[in-house]
Amino acid sequence: MMFLLSGTMRGRVLTCGLRMAVVVAALFGTLFAHAASTETNYNGHYELADAKAGRTFSLEVKQTGSRADVSFSAAMADGSGAAPDGAGKGRVEDGVLSFAFKDSFNNEGTCTLESRKDGYHLSMTVTKVVDPRPFHFYGNVLLKRTSNKPQ
Repeated sequence: MMFLLSGTMRGRVLTCGLRMAVVVAALFGTLFAHAASTETNYNGHYELADAKAGRTFSLEVKQTGSRADVSFSAAMADGSGAAPDGAGKGRVEDGVLSFAFKDSFNNEGTCTLESRKDGYHLSMTVTKVVDPRPFHFYGNVLLKRTSNKPQ
């Protein structure tokens, strides 16, 4: 059919086809970018993967899209020592949940939560020290997801 069209018409058909291809490519690019940014879902309840001697640590994540509200609590099983609670807000980018937190001792910090083959790796860094008593709960913590829904 193309060979029956004059040179001017052939150019218009090619230009129209090229425009359509650009529009379709842009549409699919936007859809794939959105799908990639929201495919990691950290929504749920997490606990220590390896129950350490007499301590508990739990993390709650309520994720909507790429944004998340996070809370945690930690304690010694016998009730001794500091028992911090904390909360923060963050977002998922490139498959990693990053958030800032403030604990019940007024310490502040940043965290990342990342899914790996052996579990969920939580890295907690204190950036503002007010009371160091709960620090033994922080650092690098290996968690397991016990529920896909926050409790």
